[in-house]
Amino acid sequence: MRTPIRSESDAFRLTLGGALLALVSVAVGWSTVPLAGVAVFVVGVAVAAIAYFGVARSDRRPILREAAHEPHPHGAAPGMRHVLVVANEALSGAELRERILRHGTQVELDVLAPVLTSHLHFGVSDIDSELADARARLERSLVWANTLNVVVRGEVGDPSPTTALEDELRDFGADEVIVVTQPRDRETWQERGELERLQRELEIPVTHVVVGGNGEAPARS
Repeated sequence: MRTPIRSESDAFRLTLGGALLALVSVAVGWSTVPLAGVAVFVVGVAVAAIAYFGVARSDRRPILREAAHEPHPHGAAPGMRHVLVVANEALSGAELRERILRHGTQVELDVLAPVLTSHLHFGVSDIDSELADARARLERSLVWANTLNVVVRGEVGDPSPTTALEDELRDFGADEVIVVTQPRDRETWQERGELERLQRELEIPVTHVVVGGNGEAPARS
């Protein structure tokens, strides 16, 4: 049987949702009759269980693989190699440059800057500062990418890493995915598991490039 707590984010959402449901149930019971509060709590738990198992079923589908295999309305032009770069950290460094250009300059580079939020801000959809950070990260990444003399486009992604990747793969496709992150001790909760899922589901090369805080000496794994 699958546990409902599969990650730190799941634990956070479960705790937050349970606390809110208990608070609402107590408020209803206090303002009406205790039985009404109990009824609200039971219905809330039932709705949450139905929603969870619905998500669990979708999680078993290889969503990213399906998106990568669909027709892409904005796919690469004939003869061009499409590389998707997930910019969890601003792009920089000689090794990343070499990886992107290893097959020559006939490349269309798609830069995706995810919105990297804290647990709390993600849970309450308060992502204004993180959205501004993602836009700034994308701007720095595009400035660097434009020095490669290849076709470059970029956008800020959805706060859900899976949704952001699915949207990009469905719309543009990819011949290779490069995930650029900070050193592991500074990774956000959204980055954990992202690389593993990409490598598990996609049938194209998926590379991890770690960029140091000073933008130098990246390392690849």
